[in-house]
Amino acid sequence: MNRFMRKAVTALLAASMLAGMTSIPAFASTKEKIDSVDFSISYDLSSGMDKSDIDVDCSTDGVDSITVTAVTNTEYGKKPKATIRLKADSDYTFSGISKSNVKASGDECSITKTKASTSTLTVTVTLPKIGSTSDTALDISDVTWSDDDNGEVEWESADDADKYEVKLMRGSSSKETVTTTNTKYNFRSEIRQNGKGTYTVKVRAIAGTYKGDWTESDEWEIDSDELDSLGGAISSSSSSSGSTSGPGVNSSSSSGAWLRDSTGWWYCNADRSYTTNNWQQIDGNWYYFNQYGYMRTGWLQSPYSQKWYWLDPNNGRMITSSWVDNGKYYVDSNGVWNGQTK
Repeated sequence: MNRFMRKAVTALLAASMLAGMTSIPAFASTKEKIDSVDFSISYDLSSGMDKSDIDVDCSTDGVDSITVTAVTNTEYGKKPKATIRLKADSDYTFSGISKSNVKASGDECSITKTKASTSTLTVTVTLPKIGSTSDTALDISDVTWSDDDNGEVEWESADDADKYEVKLMRGSSSKETVTTTNTKYNFRSEIRQNGKGTYTVKVRAIAGTYKGDWTESDEWEIDSDELDSLGGAISSSSSSSGSTSGPGVNSSSSSGAWLRDSTGWWYCNADRSYTTNNWQQIDGNWYYFNQYGYMRTGWLQSPYSQKWYWLDPNNGRMITSSWVDNGKYYVDSNGVWNGQTK
């Protein structure tokens, strides 16, 4: 009897447990799936742009945040690529979302790649070519000669320019071409070297391998008077004419004058000529002037004798019979370094 009662009790307990299990609530949670995403984008498209030039916003349910994490391909003429990262709220997931269900509005862009995980959606977008949305990105609006008539020309900057190509023209002939990152350049030396004529300057902006259109200045007629004010015609030979002053004193005399500009010192002879690529004796001292007529200082190897000379760093005078350059080298009575050192 007891054996049958034990079996009955066991069966009853098993049935009770089975019935109780069916009434236990399910606590296993599932995250809600984000099936589609819409975000808006706006940007300032320019050469060298960065993350701060792009704004994104997303109001899709379940998206906690959206940020721009990287921008590449930002040279002029290229299409920038921006990486955008979206984070899901804790009870949402991006798992399974497809590229076709990710949409962008606002400024023009194309979605080129998406990568989804449980909590993160990474979107790569391609923007239009830099310069394509502005026909004036490399335009220079104006090129003008300085009112001081000192040979300087200046121009308005172009929005996307890295540098500028600047060309000095005399008539239809190109006399000098330079590249600069500034928006002005002084052609005084080149005009002095080329003499009288009608001068214009052409400037164009450059960004990477892209070049804008040339913008040309007004004509500047350099006559004898203008050339005199710039230093006159070139004399390639040395002259014994001198002044009663040397470098450091901007004065003149009947025999010539030392003059100085932003480049350096030069000597204007009484006939308005100046020496280039040669020595000139002035007031009993010897000086050397470079190809543009400016006084040299420091060590000079003569292009004629190949000998080394020391030109005072302060006033340009050739030093003789002295230890020079902090007392390390000896120059003889002719100003030539004779190899003696200490």
